[in-house]
Amino acid sequence: MKKSTKKLVSVLLASAMAAGMLAGCGSGNGKGSTGDSKSSSAASGTSGDNLNADTSEHVDLTMYLIGDRTPDFDEVYAKINEILEEKLNCSLNVEFLSWGEHDTKYSLLFSSQEDFDLIFTASSWCHYEQTVSLGGFAPLSEDFIKTYAPDIWEVVPEMAWEQAKIDGQIYMVPNYANEFGQEVLAVRGDLMEKYGMDDITSWDDLMKFYKACAADGIYASQGGPWYPFFQSQGYSTTGGAPKGGELILYHTQDPKDLEFQYIGEWDAFREYCQEMKDLVDAGAWSSDVLNSSDERQTGLLTGRTASMSWNLGSCLTYGKQANEEHPDWNVTMVDPNKNLSKKVNSYINNGVAINANSKNKERAMMVLNEFYTNPDVYDLAMLGIEGKHWEAVGDDQYKVIDESGYGVASNCNWGWNNCTIQREEYLENRTALDDKYESIKDAFNNNIKEDHVYDGFNFDSSNVSTQFAAVEAAIDNYYNPLINGLVDDVDASIDAMNAAMDSAGIQDILDEMNRQAAEYVAEKEEK
Repeated sequence: MKKSTKKLVSVLLASAMAAGMLAGCGSGNGKGSTGDSKSSSAASGTSGDNLNADTSEHVDLTMYLIGDRTPDFDEVYAKINEILEEKLNCSLNVEFLSWGEHDTKYSLLFSSQEDFDLIFTASSWCHYEQTVSLGGFAPLSEDFIKTYAPDIWEVVPEMAWEQAKIDGQIYMVPNYANEFGQEVLAVRGDLMEKYGMDDITSWDDLMKFYKACAADGIYASQGGPWYPFFQSQGYSTTGGAPKGGELILYHTQDPKDLEFQYIGEWDAFREYCQEMKDLVDAGAWSSDVLNSSDERQTGLLTGRTASMSWNLGSCLTYGKQANEEHPDWNVTMVDPNKNLSKKVNSYINNGVAINANSKNKERAMMVLNEFYTNPDVYDLAMLGIEGKHWEAVGDDQYKVIDESGYGVASNCNWGWNNCTIQREEYLENRTALDDKYESIKDAFNNNIKEDHVYDGFNFDSSNVSTQFAAVEAAIDNYYNPLINGLVDDVDASIDAMNAAMDSAGIQDILDEMNRQAAEYVAEKEEK
C-alpha cells in the first residue's frame, strides 16, 4: 500500500515548540490583519461605554448557537436584550443548530446567504477552518477589534489571536479559558462495584468494564470510545484536518515527532476497530447506534448505557443529573488515561465569528464585547437569572437554585468564556462526584504536557478544497461503522476506506498539510 504519512523535511528542528498555551490573564498585543474597520484608531472604554461608534440607529441582530434551546432561554435573553437596548440601541435574536444537525446545516447558512450576524465556531469540530476557506466569516483587523471591542482586546492573550489567524488574518474572537482536550467518562458506580472495580485508570481497565457490562446484558456506552483510545496512544486531532481533525492525527505527547498519522494506515487503528467489532458483537452497545438520534448524554441519563464519554465539565453536569434522578446509580467519573500528561485545548476550541455578509458588523462586535466582558451579561448567559436560577456567593462564586430551566453553561456560552470574570460554583453540600471531579481536575492541572508545535497548528484546506470536500463526502460510509465496530470484516473495510480516500485525494491533503506544517514550524523557530 502507498505510504501516505511523510516525514517533514529534515532541516526542521524536531525540538521546536509552540508558544506557551497557558498565557496569564492580561492584555493581548497580537497583530491582527487589516480589515473593514471604519476607524483606524483604537477606541478605549469599559464594556462598550465609550466606544467610537454611531449607535443612533436601532438594529436587530441575529446570532446562531450550537445545541438546543432550554425552557427559560428566551426569558434569560430578554434580560440580556434590556441591557443591549440601553447600552447599544440594539436587540439580539438567537437561533440554534442542534448537535444532530450542525454538521449538515452550518455551511448552508452561508451558501444560502442567510441573514444573520454572529455565530459560534470552533477549530476542527465546529467548522472554523472550512467556513473561512469558503469566505463565510468576516476578517477582523486589529483596529476593528480595538475600536468596537476594546475590552476583548485587553483580555484575550496574544497566543489566542495568533491561533485564530488563517493566512495572517483573524476570523474569530477566541474564548479565554484553560480547557483540557481530554475525554473522561461518567460511569455508573453501582456497576463498577458489582464488577469489583474501584477505579478505571487505563485502557485495559475500560475494556474490562465494557466487557463486564456486555456479559451482564447492559450496554456499556452509546458507541465505540474512539477518543479515549487514540488519546491513550498519545495522539490528538489535527486542527483543520478532515472529519473534525479525527482523520489525521499527530503525536501530541512527543514534541519530537513531526509526522502526521493518517488513521487508515495506522496499525493501532486497525487493532482498535477489531476490538470494537468484538465488543459490539458481545453486546457492549446497540448495533443500531448509527441510526440513533440520541444526544450524547441520553444513554446515561435514561439508564440505557452504563457510561458516557465527554469532557470534565459535561461529565460532571450529566453525572450530577443522573445521581439526582437515580441516587442508587452512584455515578462517578474516571480517567482511563490517568498516567498520561494532559493537553490544554487551543483557545480557538471555542469562539464567535461575524458573518461576512452581516450588514451590522460593527454593532455585532460591540454586542460580543458585552457578552465577553460585561459581568451582568456574562452571568446571565452562563448562569441564567439571578434569584431564579442562581444566587451570588460573595463577589466571585455562585450557588445553583434551579438548573432545570436554564442550566449552568448549558446554552453555548462557551464562545465567550472569560476566566477573568467567570464565577466559580459554591458547593454547600458536596457529593462524592464533586470530590472526584475536583480530584481529576487538580490532577490535570498538575500534569500538563509539554507543548508540541502542532498544538497551535491549524490546516488551511483552501488549496485542496476539492479533495477535502471529496474526502468529507466519502468518509462517513466507512469511518463511523469502523470506529463503532459495525463491519463484517475490519481489514476489508479499512482497505475499502483507504481506496476511497486515495481516489478522493487524501494524499494531496497530506502533502499540503506537510507543506503548511513545515512553514509553520519554521516561522515558530524564527521567533
